[in-house]
Amino acid sequence: MNDVNINEERLSAYLDDELTQQEAQKVQAALRRSPELQRNLEDLRRLREEVRQLDFPQPTENEWRKVMSGVTFKATRGLGWLLWVGAAVVLIGYGLYEFADDPSVALIERLGVFVMLAGVALVFLTVLWERIKAYKHDKYKDIEK
Repeated sequence: MNDVNINEERLSAYLDDELTQQEAQKVQAALRRSPELQRNLEDLRRLREEVRQLDFPQPTENEWRKVMSGVTFKATRGLGWLLWVGAAVVLIGYGLYEFADDPSVALIERLGVFVMLAGVALVFLTVLWERIKAYKHDKYKDIEK
């Protein structure tokens, strides 16, 4: 390894004690021979110290709230729910189709399952309808938690 092979990456590894003893000795020998490598090493040391001293401010609670309530966040959350509900409807529909088409299931069992599911769906839809109506007139809907 000659001085040409001692690059910033190698000097950085030397500063981090990531080199083997043999590699570190080669870098040290190259540093003794080359004032340019010594300047590069000192520049790296100085740069690392400056980076360590940088202060990265954390967003305030209000800034986080603005980001989380932003249009993009709401849109992606809505899209996620839409995809989830769509997949659930497709899978449930397919399962019901397969169940209804299965000749080994008695007719009374099929009717019982469909009546039960229709009742659950009816309760779900009425609760959903009431929630939607109540939300339109909810005077507290814009208050943040």
